[in-house]
Amino acid sequence: RKKNNKMRRKKHKQTRRAINFYKINYGFHEPYKVLLDGNFIHVTKSSNLGDLSKHLPNLLDGRVNLYTTRCVTSELRQLPVEEYGAAFKSARGHMLHKCGHDENPIAACDCLLEQIARNNEGHWFVATQDATLRRKLEKIPGCPVIFASVNGVHLGTPSEMTKANSKEVEEATRAVPEHERRSEALQDLERIRTQVQSSARFRKNKAKGPNPLSIKRKQKNDGKISKKVSTDKAKSEGKEGKSRRSRRKKTGGSSLSTPNEI
Repeated sequence: RKKNNKMRRKKHKQTRRAINFYKINYGFHEPYKVLLDGNFIHVTKSSNLGDLSKHLPNLLDGRVNLYTTRCVTSELRQLPVEEYGAAFKSARGHMLHKCGHDENPIAACDCLLEQIARNNEGHWFVATQDATLRRKLEKIPGCPVIFASVNGVHLGTPSEMTKANSKEVEEATRAVPEHERRSEALQDLERIRTQVQSSARFRKNKAKGPNPLSIKRKQKNDGKISKKVSTDKAKSEGKEGKSRRSRRKKTGGSSLSTPNEI
């Protein structure tokens, strides 16, 4: 149970990050629009994953509108009723998106790709189990993909194409237009920046002298040593003078005593 709870938390965090990414970078908003492929409806029905009208809002954490196309329903109608009858009934219960193929339906995967087009201007989520279709959708920037597995329904992480396109768009919005670059104010600003950079580089490469504090400390130490030496010399000289005086006194006393004795 602990492992299952950890996996659920991790899945929820990844899903929240992906949804926020599409909201910020591609303008997705509620109610989210989901295009359902026939094979996705069939897998969710056969695996008893629950009602999609309740399950997908919990996955995307918001209001959701589910759509199919005429091509998807016509493809399910042609499949065996014993196996795909429940999926066909479920598909007919969702809203029908006008794909433009009412008279001449085409393959469901081609129809869904045509609705997404080059940059997914309709902000569609695509729910499909077709691996080939998923690889093609990953090459379209800003197209989130939903798929089902044994563990439930999942939202795929943003593809590398989607991430790279969002970075390019962000850099383009931050860039200054060409007509603004030609203005006098920005040209003066560029000149000031170059001057500051050049002066900063010159100061950086300039040779530095010794630390004056270190020199002062050495001088203080030398002065202390010299003072100690001078005091030691004075003390030694004073001791020598005292010893000489005491010797003189001793010698002088002996010389004066001799004539008295005589």
